[in-house]
Amino acid sequence: MFKFGDPQVGVEEIEYIRSIFDSKVFVHGPVTAEFEKSFKSFFGYQHALSVANCTAGLHLAHYSLSKKIDFKGPAKPEVICPAMTHVATAHAIELAGLTPIFIDCNSSDANIDMSLIDDAITENTVGIAAMHFNGVPCDIEKIMGIAKSKNLYVVEDCAIALGAKVGQRPVGSFGDVGAFSFHPVKQMTTGEGGMIVLNDTKLYNNLKLERAFGVDRTFDERRQAGVYDAPLLGFNYRMAEIPAAMGVKQLEKFENFEKKRKKNFEFLKDAFSSISNISVIGGDITDGRAYYCLIAKIEGGKENRDRIANQIKAKGVQTSVYYPHPVPRLSYYSKKYGYSSQKFKNSEGISDETIAFSIGPHLGESEISQIVSILKGVI
Repeated sequence: MFKFGDPQVGVEEIEYIRSIFDSKVFVHGPVTAEFEKSFKSFFGYQHALSVANCTAGLHLAHYSLSKKIDFKGPAKPEVICPAMTHVATAHAIELAGLTPIFIDCNSSDANIDMSLIDDAITENTVGIAAMHFNGVPCDIEKIMGIAKSKNLYVVEDCAIALGAKVGQRPVGSFGDVGAFSFHPVKQMTTGEGGMIVLNDTKLYNNLKLERAFGVDRTFDERRQAGVYDAPLLGFNYRMAEIPAAMGVKQLEKFENFEKKRKKNFEFLKDAFSSISNISVIGGDITDGRAYYCLIAKIEGGKENRDRIANQIKAKGVQTSVYYPHPVPRLSYYSKKYGYSSQKFKNSEGISDETIAFSIGPHLGESEISQIVSILKGVI
């Protein structure tokens, strides 16, 4: 079986986790602080705040940023949101009491179609969710220009773009807040977890409180044991010490992981060039991108895509779809807001006609060659 995801966890993570059991400090400990410090230093962020998962980080960002806006419109505040993204991007907006306004993607790299954003902005718009699709940065500099001119906040969804850059700046450092995922299939894992990054020190201090119940003192800061105040409303979105310990050790392996992913991507892309009726989404983009998976568009429509995916699965090749639907086509959103196929043609094409292939570090050239051979046989 050629797995789509196979987390590469070794003795280093196990030994560090064992030290957590020995210390018996499972939350509010030094390892979480170590992970945050190492992460911001490694990637070049001013502030980094660990969270239970990326969705929690996105929700925390939209919640905190939107409540600072003096919104007086009769309708709910709106946030521009890509249609081609994980449902969590939109859920974070909904859960913050906001309305996502979905925008179709472009057909080349599946990032948000920049030509559609201006017309989608209304007097109710308060923010933009900028998602970097499959490790390829969206046009974040142009998005920031629009946001600045309209006085909008920006939350960058960097869940599958760890290590990506625009120029010399890492993604996540452009918007008000950026959020990363450490789910088991991501470029590094903490089992489940996430990290939010930002430049604003005042906002960082505020998010730090809101992340942990709004409580104003950590255990070490309390002058009287067990006594604290809660000056604001907050969540329980903390990362615990065990996943943080995994994160510290996974971070040490990140560069090697990413080198293998890039090598696998290039090898698989080159192999696909000899197969007719297949094209790689964002395949020609190399500048500043991160390497998460390879997404191949299969000619012949959804029926042919499904046939090929099912047949190679039967032969031992696990694949996925990024993403299975434009978010507004999902039941919750289509029932609430309605759905027009004409508005999301490119997103539908990505959802219905592509297969996502793993390029994870658990695969070598031999395994990828076998995957290509199986795919050729099926086609």
